[in-house]
Amino acid sequence: MDYLLGAIGWLFWTIVSVLMWFVSYAFWIFVWFILPFVIVAFFAVRIAERVLGPDKVRAWVKAKSMSYGAGAWVRARRLLFGAGVLPVRVLFWLAVYAVWHSVINLFWKPRWTPWQRAWAKRWRRESPRAPQVSRAKVALGRER
Repeated sequence: MDYLLGAIGWLFWTIVSVLMWFVSYAFWIFVWFILPFVIVAFFAVRIAERVLGPDKVRAWVKAKSMSYGAGAWVRARRLLFGAGVLPVRVLFWLAVYAVWHSVINLFWKPRWTPWQRAWAKRWRRESPRAPQVSRAKVALGRER
């Protein structure tokens, strides 16, 4: 019984430590990436209120937030409908795939990027082949 409780305790605390790692990771992303944008946006709105007037700025912010919210609701409704018609086992494997893909992307990056590959295809050496003759020259009888 002691071995079983030890294994269950180890598994529980491993899961807790992974979840705490995700929470702390999200917190520091918020602090170092999102919070500076929030601070700059706050000061920009305050400066715009002083320059243009509070009513005009608040009306603009309200119009922008309403249009963004409506667009987000349309996208969410389509996504919910698509998820609602999927079988439960497909949704389960979709969640498993999403977690697996996230874990793989945390630790592994490909050596090439799509841009490098596209650039290499664009500028690759041409294979030796017969020279192309234009149809206009053939029509005029200059090339045979």
